[in-house]
Amino acid sequence: MRSFLQLLEDTEEKLGRRLYKNEVEFLQWVYERYTREQQVNA
Repeated sequence: MRSFLQLLEDTEEKLGRRLYKNEVEFLQWVYERYTREQQVNA
């Protein structure tokens, strides 16, 4: 998967705005969960 910063930039571009702090925190949480699960399933 791409880096978190790439995911953040893509998400902001698709929404057409900067993300709020709580949205960034949630996106980071989802990204961390996804990467952990990918490591376990690899």
